[in-house]
Amino acid sequence: MKISKVIIVINRTKPHAKQTARTLRAVLERERVRQEWLETIPPQRNLFRKLGDLRGQEADLVIACGGDGTLLQTAHRFRGSGIPILGINIGYLGFITSIRGESVARDMWRILNNEFVVSERTALDLTIEGGKKPSTGWALNDAVITRGDNPHLISVSARVGQRPLTNYRCDGLIVATPTGSTAYSLAAGGPIISPECTVLTITPICPQALTNRSVVVNSTEAIEIQLDAASGPGEVQVDGMPLAEATPKTTLRIEASGDTVPIAFLPEINYYDILTEKLKWRGDGLSKPDPNVA
Repeated sequence: MKISKVIIVINRTKPHAKQTARTLRAVLERERVRQEWLETIPPQRNLFRKLGDLRGQEADLVIACGGDGTLLQTAHRFRGSGIPILGINIGYLGFITSIRGESVARDMWRILNNEFVVSERTALDLTIEGGKKPSTGWALNDAVITRGDNPHLISVSARVGQRPLTNYRCDGLIVATPTGSTAYSLAAGGPIISPECTVLTITPICPQALTNRSVVVNSTEAIEIQLDAASGPGEVQVDGMPLAEATPKTTLRIEASGDTVPIAFLPEINYYDILTEKLKWRGDGLSKPDPNVA
């Protein structure tokens, strides 16, 4: 069945946003697809609380027009709706986008005729207890406890299920989904995880002990993180957005969410091709690049 209505979330601060929007609008009008346009919310201190819940909106497809950050914000606004999200990349890396901005005129007709596949991505539910009042959060990429404005290392203990994992002295601790493994966790030295894997990754940020490394755990088990009694304060973030303050009295519980994120891709998109392209993998750096790989 052909797609009849789409919702577009666009980041108009991107250099090519105006041209891409003009092209996309023309394609949708030509195909007589009903459209609703929304803009991204600019970065701000309480962004997570201001994103709003759009899961009651009706559409066949949501289009995130920007970069990975735009798609992340779109996933938050539509979480639990079950509507597939298609990313059009007019940003930088674009790990979770499917179509380049310059390819909209060529590729969108295929999307509108349902020629796409959906990858269900693991997300995270967060519960923070022990503070002034309990808080909850959600993330597609990662949940992070960081030292925030505290100039000192924080001391953190982590548990997986009912079992103690270890204690860290570090700048922070990242719990990442497979989708988030190519984001902050990767920059902190974590592994790249295929999105089909049902695991979570725990990665310390600048740990004092050089033997502290990433740990990959089964996503069926909850992860609990707590600042040690002698630690200074910290901050909990979801997908780069501040969520709540953390103190030694605070317990952060992270588990796989029931609200997975359906991300739409063209059928020929291969995750490992994306890695090769975005990370500029070229073997030993001396061999001639494969002309079939962008």
